[in-house]
Amino acid sequence: MKKYGSNILFTLSFICIFSSVIIFYVDQFSGASSTTHFPEDQSFDIQSCQKWTEDVRTFNIDRAAKGVPVLMYHRIIAEEDLEPIHYDEEGNLYTTIVLEKEFQSQMEFLYNEGFTILTLREFEGFVDKDIEVPEKSVLLTFDDGFKDNFHVAFPVLDKFGFTAVNFLITSKITSDDEPFKVEQGQYLSLRDLNESCGVFEFQSHTYNFHQRAPEGGAFLVTRSKTEIERDLNRSDTNLNISHKAFAYPYGEYGTEAIEVLNKSGYSMAFTVVEGVARPGESRYEIPRIGILPTDNLRDFREKINP
Repeated sequence: MKKYGSNILFTLSFICIFSSVIIFYVDQFSGASSTTHFPEDQSFDIQSCQKWTEDVRTFNIDRAAKGVPVLMYHRIIAEEDLEPIHYDEEGNLYTTIVLEKEFQSQMEFLYNEGFTILTLREFEGFVDKDIEVPEKSVLLTFDDGFKDNFHVAFPVLDKFGFTAVNFLITSKITSDDEPFKVEQGQYLSLRDLNESCGVFEFQSHTYNFHQRAPEGGAFLVTRSKTEIERDLNRSDTNLNISHKAFAYPYGEYGTEAIEVLNKSGYSMAFTVVEGVARPGESRYEIPRIGILPTDNLRDFREKINP
């Protein structure tokens, strides 16, 4: 009986000690694996260097555009930096990747052909029929805010004097500027934003709603209007800009999302529906043209001719 009692005591003591160890290490592992988000109550402090985005140029127009292609990019990666993680199961580059040399050729083509690269304000004026823009006009956009946008795309855009809209998942922006490692899929840092804000117009791709629900739908169509509004408010705080535009994560949206965007003061929103934007276009359903890793210069030329 005494031996039996000792065994029970030993077992209980072991369970207590083991539980304490597990709790300690779970806390440690949870801390190590948790994702650090940019604080929802802090601003990127980029307002002063984004003032140029409010300007609207006066164009000398021989022939006005009937449609404007809105080109959509995500990641720009140098060929020598490609890793196995950049390829799908069939061995093809993911459709969100464009090689640096191809991007360089595309921007050079736009420059040599005399294309006008519009700002959001100018594009909005075109859609609203307030202004005319040159026949050869495009709007360049990037989704997600990957770090390669600064290290690879930005120097090319800057070289040709081009601007582009960069739709940020604002919670992903980092306060610390870590060394660029293309294989890690890093996001822009505050330093990147400030050094490239003369070329990029920074806009919202949500705060932390670039996710899918367990049932598969994007958060923007599966979460309540209150939750969507809360996420947008956090993104608004980070960006702290008056003229707001939005890109739908995964291109998924519904009437409720549009209602929240309108209520929250967003002037336009961009889809992934293929097409050329035309005057009178629905402000919250702007089509875009995705540029793919398989596109050669001929494909690119065809895509930008409305």
